[in-house]
Amino acid sequence: MDWSKTKSIFIIVFLVLDIFLMSLFVNKVSESNPETLSQATFEEKLKADKIKYPKTLSQDPTEEKYIQAKSRKFKDADISVLKDQDVTIINESTIHSTLDEPVPLDKDFSPDDLNDFMENQVIDGDKYSFWNYSTEEQTITYYQTYRGRQLFNNTNGKIVLTVNNDNKIVSYKQSMLEDLNEFGEDKSIIPSFVALQGLYTNQKISPDSVVHKPKLGYWTFLSEESQVLAPTWHFVVESGDKKENLFINAVEGQIVEISKPEKETLE
Repeated sequence: MDWSKTKSIFIIVFLVLDIFLMSLFVNKVSESNPETLSQATFEEKLKADKIKYPKTLSQDPTEEKYIQAKSRKFKDADISVLKDQDVTIINESTIHSTLDEPVPLDKDFSPDDLNDFMENQVIDGDKYSFWNYSTEEQTITYYQTYRGRQLFNNTNGKIVLTVNNDNKIVSYKQSMLEDLNEFGEDKSIIPSFVALQGLYTNQKISPDSVVHKPKLGYWTFLSEESQVLAPTWHFVVESGDKKENLFINAVEGQIVEISKPEKETLE
């Protein structure tokens, strides 16, 4: 018996066996990968709870910066350009205007109906975007934007139109932020899919809900003389006849807890 050949055969056999066992181990680790399992489990839970959500939610992180801003102090020269309205400045930072001629609204209201009014009857009205129309409060609310993204629930960058019983706009209040700019380093933004998972895990989304496509905007998390605003995901969730606005910090992943007065303002 040629011992050297036998030895070589044993070495080859053991090498093949090692490779086979290693491949089994790698496959086992891959199958039990927490991230993959977590995603699959989460999707299964959504399906089991009959929660509908956009299948186009992002799963890839991106980068954004914080922004900072300060309240604009209005001057008489600012309001002198506003025609056909009686305008006063309150505490330097808020404009109150009563229109000479109320603006009628169509029964089938659309935000586009007010584009002309916002561009021509309001200071820098094109820097705001529609938030909601509350028939109960008889108000139409706009929030200021930065590069097309809303500054959510920002009392210092807001326009509220007042609607009378004849369905006409009779007055409005306006506040505004200025010197908006990015600062600091780029921050990693959690994907919208991960944000949805955070809301679900924290029991903010009930079974049989419909989750609409989220939007990225900004929420004030430091408010002093100057504001610091963080990138924030906004989700609208419908459950039965109830519609709720949910927000989650897109940098830290923390849910923005809203007080009852704030929630009423946002609805």
